[in-house]
Amino acid sequence: MRPVFIGASPNTEKDDIKLAIKLLFQPWNWRGDKENSVNRFEKMVSEYHDGINAVAMDSARSAFYLLLKAYGIGPGDEVILPSFSCLVIANPVIWVGAKPVYVDIDKETFNLSLEDLKKKVTNKTKVILVQHTFGLPVELEKVREIVGKDVKIVEDIAHSLGGIYKGQKIGTIGDASVATFGIEKVISSVRGGMVLVKDYKIAEKIRKELAIAPHFSFVRTKIALLNPILWSIITPVYYVGVGKATIGRAFSFVAHKLGIMGIMIEKCEYDTQKPSWIPARMPSVLARLGMNQFGKLDRYNNHRREIAKIYEQKLGTFKVDQNSTHNYLRYPLLVEPEKRSRIYNIASKNHFVLGNWYKNILYAPDSSLEKLGYKKGDTPNAEWVAERIINLPTAVNISRKSAEILTEALENQK
Repeated sequence: MRPVFIGASPNTEKDDIKLAIKLLFQPWNWRGDKENSVNRFEKMVSEYHDGINAVAMDSARSAFYLLLKAYGIGPGDEVILPSFSCLVIANPVIWVGAKPVYVDIDKETFNLSLEDLKKKVTNKTKVILVQHTFGLPVELEKVREIVGKDVKIVEDIAHSLGGIYKGQKIGTIGDASVATFGIEKVISSVRGGMVLVKDYKIAEKIRKELAIAPHFSFVRTKIALLNPILWSIITPVYYVGVGKATIGRAFSFVAHKLGIMGIMIEKCEYDTQKPSWIPARMPSVLARLGMNQFGKLDRYNNHRREIAKIYEQKLGTFKVDQNSTHNYLRYPLLVEPEKRSRIYNIASKNHFVLGNWYKNILYAPDSSLEKLGYKKGDTPNAEWVAERIINLPTAVNISRKSAEILTEALENQK
């Protein structure tokens, strides 16, 4: 059986690989092309989201950083964040000089706890970032009641692109949203992000900042284009060999050593430092990859819901509403901590590589937490879940049959 990875370019299909190969050999188009691909990508995403202003760039962290700057957030201000997330959403708050304030989660939905939110809002609160975790929407009308009309609600749609909540597209309900098109997300341009914002003046401020921002480097662009190509070679042979001495593992090891696989988080970001090249403009070729994937968004999300339903029937951490348009970027499973390693091993023996969002608070090592302004015990529910979370694949790279095989393998282990 072909291996199923949860994080190694899981959305990539043959047309994406062909496009990446084609673009790899067109370096004259990497930064800008006659088709104005970045503008077209922005327009495509904007129209899908009811015409909201869209501005593309290198990443979601850059998107959040520029959005905070455009809102005038700085020293003395507080920004409420989910702790059950990644450090890259906390760093932009620190970069503008504001204070991150972390809110706990509900153990059943993995979304923010409204009760804890009530305790965290102060007269210094200027922005709240709301993550629709694993694609399950937050009740934003209740968030608005708690934070008031003057606090900006920014939706993090990294897990939920294409979802709908009570008839409204996720990403258009708050004041603004930030999207990422990273390798493991709903759609992938390998690197890339976008701001969606209702206020035209805020969008223009961000555009002016980007106009003087550096270009995404040629080296990083080349590595991004290579990513889906390399994984298309590695994946079929990942388990071909004896034990851990396999062709795919060897190929992956060499590629990482050569620095051609890329990294999603720079070393300095673990120390809350901003890389010198962030924010950067989105390369035209990555916008092309993004457009190709965006055209498949609804099919991808329909597939995710079908796969999630298979897991829910036998393993269910939470109920899957088959009539909804919620996504399930990954399907979360809670297990006792002492069982987690065994489940990973069982899955691996069946050629499934599972995920671990978010095995640590802010997906960060303990050495980074103090710098990020987090103290142990700040969000006890999130800490409890982090010790027990496993993610199952839902992307287009897993078939219904494969999902049933994985479910059967794990059914008696939970």
